[in-house]
Amino acid sequence: MEKGRIEGLDKIFNPRSIALIGATNNKRKVGYDLVRNLKNYKGDLYLINKKEKEIDDMPSYRTVLDVQDDIDLAIITIPAHGVYEVLDECGQKGICGAVIISAGFSEVGDVLSEQGLSELSNKYGIRIIGPNSVGMTNNVKGLNATFTLNSKRGDIAFLSQSGALGAAIIYKTVYEDIGFSKFVSLGNMIDIDFCTLLEYLSGDPETNSIAMYMEGINDGKRFINIAKKCSEKKPIIVLKSGRSMSGSRATASHTGSMAGSDKVYDAAFKQAGVLRADTIDSLLDYAKVFSQTRMEGNRVAVLTNAGGPGILATDECERCGLIVPELGKNTQDRLRKILSPYASVRNPIDTIAQVDYNQYLKCVEILQDDEDIDAILSVIVVPTFAKIGMNSHARAIVDGWDNKTPIVTCFMSGEMATSSIRYMLINKIPSYPAPERAASAMGALWKYSKWYDGHFGKMQDQSY
Repeated sequence: MEKGRIEGLDKIFNPRSIALIGATNNKRKVGYDLVRNLKNYKGDLYLINKKEKEIDDMPSYRTVLDVQDDIDLAIITIPAHGVYEVLDECGQKGICGAVIISAGFSEVGDVLSEQGLSELSNKYGIRIIGPNSVGMTNNVKGLNATFTLNSKRGDIAFLSQSGALGAAIIYKTVYEDIGFSKFVSLGNMIDIDFCTLLEYLSGDPETNSIAMYMEGINDGKRFINIAKKCSEKKPIIVLKSGRSMSGSRATASHTGSMAGSDKVYDAAFKQAGVLRADTIDSLLDYAKVFSQTRMEGNRVAVLTNAGGPGILATDECERCGLIVPELGKNTQDRLRKILSPYASVRNPIDTIAQVDYNQYLKCVEILQDDEDIDAILSVIVVPTFAKIGMNSHARAIVDGWDNKTPIVTCFMSGEMATSSIRYMLINKIPSYPAPERAASAMGALWKYSKWYDGHFGKMQDQSY
């Protein structure tokens, strides 16, 4: 990417100053919500409105040209018919980046107006997200340039071609304690598209994995080349809609994107090392699992205090290309010495419900010592009925973990497991509410690890 173009992206994600064009005191308008969300922004904020002199106890300017100081980023929320004029003023002002939230362009058939914005982008070198965007966030900087909820801070970058779906996923992740480094609603992509953002995020130290909701792309060859380079540095997970004929038709009418054959997308993703998710849950599940290092092999130990859930996890492991091998004699003997005689130690390892903190910690350590095991999947039914502390097993996993062996957890029991799941996330261990989802996520980790090693070879440093 050209140096100037990268700088434009930096001005969007790390602006020293922002102009909010369309800021308002009217609580029924998007500009009001943005004023509220930008209260946590640490840089200079200039509110632009031709009719209001003061907004939320802050002065308002008629245009960006009336602001004497430099401005890095413009956020535009005014009606579509006025966007060309204010974007031209942004260009005159020397503003490098713009987020156009205003709708009413190609998504409703007005292609000519959108082309005009593209011409201004090229004329002034303004990098543009949108139009028809929900906005963007950089949670590392406390920047929420959207009119939706504040998402939590994390290491997943989330890119969405649908603004409504992107907003809905933010609500979902806040409820589920999943954090984003950055969120971008791409809108109509007249300038900044998936490829642009993959290039930028591949070098972003705050982003560990990239999750995307995609309806279509217009340059498949470019996407494959850029996605493959990005996948060398960090994993990409895509939820691609429009798989059916009816869905493909709906995609074309929704965004105007080229949906294309689903088999073509499947082949492109495989070539570029992109993981494909089938549902919103699996998109987020896969993105979370990359807090772990890559897997050197696909041999998994399933460690559980409940037989049934352990079997479900084992079944899903094998469906996802993982192996749950019978443990060697030495490992089985070591496990028998510390567990109840009623425990099963072949793999899956069923410790039975009464296993305590020290026993579970020792199980984790023993399995990590086994050279024939590449990863551990722990499935816990929170054993309040056994008079054992609710977070006992969570603490045992964290305290026994060597920070090298990939480990994924499942804590069942609904709200009873909330504190245990939160403890896992704090300690960079992904956790899931169902054993099948935990196993599927580990399968995604193995799939990416295998692709990576096949293309770039194994590296001593396996962190992302």
